[in-house]
Amino acid sequence: MRSYNQAMNSISRRDFLKLGGLTLLSTALLPYEATVPPDREHAVFYQGSSNYNHVALTYDDCYLTTMLHRLENILDRYPRVRVTLFPVGEAIINNQVKDPGIWKRFIDKGHEIGYHSFNHINPELQSKEKVIADFDRWIDALRNVLGDEPIVHFARPPFGNTSQSFLYMCTQRRLVPAMWSTGWGGPTESVITYTVPKIRRGDIVLLHTRQDDIDTTLDALPELAERGIQAVTLTSLYLDWLKGQNESSGCYADPSSVLRTCIE
Repeated sequence: MRSYNQAMNSISRRDFLKLGGLTLLSTALLPYEATVPPDREHAVFYQGSSNYNHVALTYDDCYLTTMLHRLENILDRYPRVRVTLFPVGEAIINNQVKDPGIWKRFIDKGHEIGYHSFNHINPELQSKEKVIADFDRWIDALRNVLGDEPIVHFARPPFGNTSQSFLYMCTQRRLVPAMWSTGWGGPTESVITYTVPKIRRGDIVLLHTRQDDIDTTLDALPELAERGIQAVTLTSLYLDWLKGQNESSGCYADPSSVLRTCIE
């Protein structure tokens, strides 16, 4: 029997957004063909629900095969932990050449992959048509290395630039634009001492596949487990958020916060 994460990750992009639209509108009268309601087409996912002991660890770029190997080895020690990778298209191709099957291994182990552009160009510098073409090129690369049709639910823009062209592409390609609520970048000792202890339920954590961030992952996972916090895929975190929409306490809505949280 497939795990919960594997089942959630297998939902198609169309059905995933249908689920989101149905939950957001909370009405049985919504036509089945609807995806997201008009006022939510460009909603950006910044943080999940605080009602669940879940966080999402997300890794951008994914250039170095050696760092992916280290991450894979660490995750293998924690069979319940799931993460979301946001590789650029060039990294998808190059890492497949260096280690054939590397991306399929991550997928088969219950992790998921999201879009992060083909070669890390700022989407604000591109037209809507070029950003769409960039996604199509990226998913073709992923399709080729997996040998199967990819299930991709989320897109994160390079440089965190949620430009109009990027958001338009997400609407056209039925993707949820995803950012983050906290980041664990920097020297591992400092991050473990000051940043990791502040993690909140529902946080989306920004990391990269570089030495410090991989070392932080190794040191942070035991602490999260001790606090009863489970690292899950973004898909699971998003579905947590959908389930918690009837309870406003499920999201952080502090207007004085510098972080935008939940869906905006």
